[in-house]
Amino acid sequence: TSPSAHYHISKYPKCSHDIFAWIDEHDGLAIKDFIPRLKDHLLARLCGIDYSGDKHNFSDEDRNQVVIVNNQLREHSILQINYMTYD
Repeated sequence: TSPSAHYHISKYPKCSHDIFAWIDEHDGLAIKDFIPRLKDHLLARLCGIDYSGDKHNFSDEDRNQVVIVNNQLREHSILQINYMTYD
């Protein structure tokens, strides 16, 4: 991976999970409203809105335009994040 790339994710997924089964298997605040928050995140990226940690609330009509194919989440074995530290 190029050091200038912000991140790298392995090309092929290790496995996939049914998103609704995955939600049922997990608990906590991170799972609350997971699908609407995921779709808000994806819509913001697709609309070119830079991520700043802020939440973007889209309408249900907007969210319905995002289709998660076969309701599958893909698990990848590699995620590399490049960042600079000033020690």
